[in-house]
Amino acid sequence: MVKIKNIHFNNFRNFTNYEILFEKKINILFGENGCGKTNILEGISLNSKGRGIRNSNISNLIKKKENNFLIKNNLEIKNNSFDIEIFSENKNDKLKKIIRVNEDSSKESIDILNKFISYLIFVPEMERLFQASPSYRRNFIDRLIFSSKNNYNSLINKYKKFLLERIKILQTNIVDNDWLNQIEKEICILGLEIFNERDLQVKSINSNFQLLKYDHNFKFNVELKIKDDYFHNQISLEEYIFKLRDLRIFDKKFGGTKIGPHKSDLIAIIDDDFDASLLSTGQQKTVVLMILLSQCNYLVNFKKINPILLFDEIASHLDNYNRQILLDMINRFQIQFFLTGTDKNLFSFVSTNVEFYNITNL
Repeated sequence: MVKIKNIHFNNFRNFTNYEILFEKKINILFGENGCGKTNILEGISLNSKGRGIRNSNISNLIKKKENNFLIKNNLEIKNNSFDIEIFSENKNDKLKKIIRVNEDSSKESIDILNKFISYLIFVPEMERLFQASPSYRRNFIDRLIFSSKNNYNSLINKYKKFLLERIKILQTNIVDNDWLNQIEKEICILGLEIFNERDLQVKSINSNFQLLKYDHNFKFNVELKIKDDYFHNQISLEEYIFKLRDLRIFDKKFGGTKIGPHKSDLIAIIDDDFDASLLSTGQQKTVVLMILLSQCNYLVNFKKINPILLFDEIASHLDNYNRQILLDMINRFQIQFFLTGTDKNLFSFVSTNVEFYNITNL
């Protein structure tokens, strides 16, 4: 089990100097809106690659009128203790996030940390997941993939970089066709890999739905699908490259790339009948919690990964059914939970191995 034992903030968001000790499996942070509950989850999430649950610019993480932030925390990984420091550093007039593991910032140390740290995240916007934009749903499915493959974000970033490079080439007066052909080939190789990862992720969620329904009376039957006007499982690299070349004039005119995984969408079919976008906010939350439960089951039982769950403002629209899904996660898995809400009483259904933290009374 991976466990965060404590965390200390210095000049991070609204915290000047603040420390919390985490001794229980379930940690519930409650308090008024704006008191810093989400900031604590964000600080925890910065232990892994990327910019945390908000994907914020580094400058926004630093407390106003200060120059840098520092987060210290102690992690227990397979009964071994790791002291982690996360801080901002100005390099060549650009702020960067730096991580040190036991005072070592080498790639080998960071790789060890990334190997074991995995997060499953819920934020309030997910209650309207299937009414949000396709890009939001793509980010949602990509976060799930990242929870089991910590190098997946590198794949996404490389793909986006080549898309930008292709548009720059198309919009120049003199096009280097050899270079353009090579860029497009790289885009297609990476694009097919992203398509494949998303397809595998969706199949994994759907298969774990089936495994879990034998001992969990799900309110809906849910089937996730990747929707894409061009992609299908049998598309070859050659077909993909041909389609991309055929769209050069169109893409040059409109300044984008018409096809690829950056245009896909994630949809959910309910009871083999209708799209999840027709569900109420509370019902969409049910589907999201089902997906997170399914992914958690996959990580713990098939990948031998113990994720840390960061659920922000989870108590809103938490009817009896959604409460049962959350309790199932808590009772089923030996993993660490961080839950936030405005009132302690909203979590009265969580009765054992829990610690409450009043963040308003800092």
